[in-house]
Parts: sequence; C-alpha cells; structure tokens
Amino acid sequence: MPAPNANTTEPQLLQSIPTLDDAPTAEQMEQTQAWGMFLWISGVIILAIGCAVVIILRRKKRELPPVPTPEETALRSIEALRTAPIGLRECCLELSMILRRYLSGSTQDPALYETHEEFSQRMDALSGIPAECQFNTRKLLESLAEYKYAGEQPNAPELAASLMQSATELISAIRDAQAKAAAAAAELEKMKKLS
Repeated sequence: MPAPNANTTEPQLLQSIPTLDDAPTAEQMEQTQAWGMFLWISGVIILAIGCAVVIILRRKKRELPPVPTPEETALRSIEALRTAPIGLRECCLELSMILRRYLSGSTQDPALYETHEEFSQRMDALSGIPAECQFNTRKLLESLAEYKYAGEQPNAPELAASLMQSATELISAIRDAQAKAAAAAAELEKMKKLS
C-alpha cells in the first residue's frame, strides 16, 4: 500500500472540519433580544392577570351576607316572640331585653347593662334617641317593668300582642326619626359647604 501523501490528507482534513455560519448582525441580535423581552413581559402580564382573576373569584365566594342592623334583629325577635307560647311576665321580660338590645345597638344607650332603677335614675337615659321618641320609649319600658316585676299573672295574649305592637311601632318611629335627623344634618352640612 502506498503511503498517504501528506498533500492529499490535508485537503480531506480541512473539508471534514465544519464551518460556522456567518455571525449574526447587530440588527438581528437586537431583534432577538426585543422578541425575548416582549415574550418575557407578556408572560409576566398574563401571570399577573391570572392571579388577579383567582383572587377576585375567591373573594366573591367568601362574601358573607351583611350583618343585620339592630332594627332588623329587634323586629325579627319580636316576630319570634309573637309565636312563642309564653305568659305575660315572660313576654314582658323578653320584650324588655329586645328593646334594650336595640337601644344599645342603635343609639349606644347603655340600657342593656343597667337595672330598671339605674336606667330610670340616669339623667341622660335615652339621650341618643330622637327627642320625639324619648317619651314613648320611656313609657313602654316603664310598662314592661311593671309587668316584669308584678310576679305571675294570668295569661293575657291581647295585652302581650298590644305591647309587642307598641314595641314594633316604637322601633319604626325611632328609625324614621333618625333618618329624618340624618337628612337634616346632611342638608345643613351641604348648606355650610355652599356658604
């Protein structure tokens, strides 16, 4: 076998070495970087929108019904009391507690935490109630106290129904008077801003 010629091997060796493609131009590099940046920013935006949608959907599922107002709670309690098979004394005890809870929640009056005597002797009792409702509130609470402390009495469903109706009307009157006072205060504030 003849010895390989050094000249013939060299061209074969050079041909077997792969050649590199032409180097990319600066414009091509900028385009590649711009597309990469665009894709990266798009991904971040899509991820942020996805997170926001998940958070909003979870919040909607967790929304609780609104807390009932003191008025709604009192009126529901009175309705439940109407159907309860109890005597006059128990009815007056319950009705007094319902009214006192209402006054504590609606007007921040501490009547719920006082005895009837403490309540009667306090000079600022019922000061959070509109003036036109204070007399009727005091009168109803006095009537309830008389029946509460009178001891066992014969069942008087008509009297119990009348007291419950008076309590319902009183709560509605307080609500209406408070709404009227709030509207007047808003009107006064509006007038002050205009002056």
